[in-house]
Amino acid sequence: MKLKLGVAVTRRDCFQNEKTLENRDRILQKVAELSKELDFDYVTTDFLGGERMMIELSDAAKVEEYFKAEKVDALFIPHANFGQEESVARLAKNMGLPLLIWGPRDECPKGQELRPTDTQCGLFACSKVLRRYGVTFSYIENCDVEDPAFRKGLEKFLAVARVVNKFHHLRIGQVSVRPRQFMSVMCNEAELLERFGIEVVPIPAYDIVASTRKIREEWDSETQEILDAIHAKGIDTREFGEERLKLMCALETALLRFAREFSLDALSVECWDVFLNDLGFKPCFVFGDLTDRMLPCACENDIHGAIMLALAVAANNQKEPPFFADLTIRHPHNDNAELLWHCGPFAKSLMKEGASPSLAQEGQGFYPIHGGQVTLLRFDALKGNYTLFADSAQGTDGPETCGNYLWVEVDDWVKWEKKFIFGPYIHHVTGLFGDYVDVFQEVCRYMDIPYDNADKPLF
Repeated sequence: MKLKLGVAVTRRDCFQNEKTLENRDRILQKVAELSKELDFDYVTTDFLGGERMMIELSDAAKVEEYFKAEKVDALFIPHANFGQEESVARLAKNMGLPLLIWGPRDECPKGQELRPTDTQCGLFACSKVLRRYGVTFSYIENCDVEDPAFRKGLEKFLAVARVVNKFHHLRIGQVSVRPRQFMSVMCNEAELLERFGIEVVPIPAYDIVASTRKIREEWDSETQEILDAIHAKGIDTREFGEERLKLMCALETALLRFAREFSLDALSVECWDVFLNDLGFKPCFVFGDLTDRMLPCACENDIHGAIMLALAVAANNQKEPPFFADLTIRHPHNDNAELLWHCGPFAKSLMKEGASPSLAQEGQGFYPIHGGQVTLLRFDALKGNYTLFADSAQGTDGPETCGNYLWVEVDDWVKWEKKFIFGPYIHHVTGLFGDYVDVFQEVCRYMDIPYDNADKPLF
């Protein structure tokens, strides 16, 4: 999921001086350095020759053509001085990509000498013109290129750009239909396509089951690797049995191959009856394995849940898998703590150190996952109004239970509970370890949907 950034340094035509050239060089040197640390590719406007900066309006057309040919995913337009807002706005409008603007802090005035840059002033002008053009953009505070705020701001923008680009090109595999009684996971497939470009790809359960049986019969190296990886994790599978475990690995292979064939970003699967009836086990444990392979799976055919899982994978650039949980019960002794739980679909790599994992009789994985700061997320809709909830919680101690689980603590659980009762949400949330609240708050501006958290008014 490596992002390609189009970097177009800009300057005002009337600000032609050594300080501007120095800013350009320092900016490009820092971008080169951070591209290795933050794992992104980039192209610049060196092809323009001369000062290698976007100065005239005619430069915008040249940069647009070049950046499109290079297939950049996002734009970064640093101002080496006041900048050329006319060129910036034209390029940004025509490219239609996530955009970051920033400029280095201006140096101290030298008495009666003319100031060489006035960068901050130009950023105010540029932002107004971008808003007139209807361009959504991100911004890093006016600071030195070596200031930690610059690195932090660029890292955040890269996460935002990955999520935004993924959102508008999502393909969700829908395996079978929702369980009959789960009316809460209903969604509008046509609206997702028409409004956001999100495609839902239906896959009959029969095709998955037939493919599973064929894979088990033919047994190849890909399926053997899945089996070996399960054994290597030290999971107690004695209750489940080796023969059924091989059939389970065949199911995982089948889902992986369907995902590759149809270019799927996530799966939404009916997990209550269809596989239990046809194969003799539930696919919960398989979901965890697939999520570890960065093909996240939502239980109970929750398509909105699958969308959120795919966006979570994009946000942290696949550094650690997300998990899909129920908001289940309140902590028996801590009024501000809640149980995040599900039957057994959490990724094995999230397992708590020292846990004793096992595979239960019906196919669920039993083990807790590690704690720490976690961002809880939910994309959902009611009567055509979509929102994205993002707020932060902290792992905490709690009683042992079955399945996969993590107890979390928040500042005021009653406030959270009412939000999920009255908001357009259900009991399903996506958990992503780390603090990504600011990232998803910014993402909502690009997606043009309201951002929500526990503190926002209910009505």
